[in-house]
Amino acid sequence: MFDLRNVVISVPLPALREAPNVRQIDGEWRYDSRNSILEWSILLIDNSNRSGSMEFVVPPADSSVFFPISVRFSATSLYSDLKVVNIIPLRGGATPKFSQRTNLSTENYQVV
Repeated sequence: MFDLRNVVISVPLPALREAPNVRQIDGEWRYDSRNSILEWSILLIDNSNRSGSMEFVVPPADSSVFFPISVRFSATSLYSDLKVVNIIPLRGGATPKFSQRTNLSTENYQVV
């Protein structure tokens, strides 16, 4: 629907002694050893790159360890096309000048 910016996909991992072996990735990665989370970062998802992949290797573990996957992102477009077109002063008078900036960001988006 729209471009996503600063996308971070956080994958929980089993407790590891060293960072996972990331074999292939579209974007960048970081291992948070304190929380045992692999973070996959993509600066921009748009029409030119609507899909991507990451391949990593860890020691055998139960598949439930890898969930829930958390996703954070922002966008300058909204789900709706809502826009402020005018401001009406409470006490009358001329309509003040104004500007508008939209931003969509996630508070909690998980794949369970």
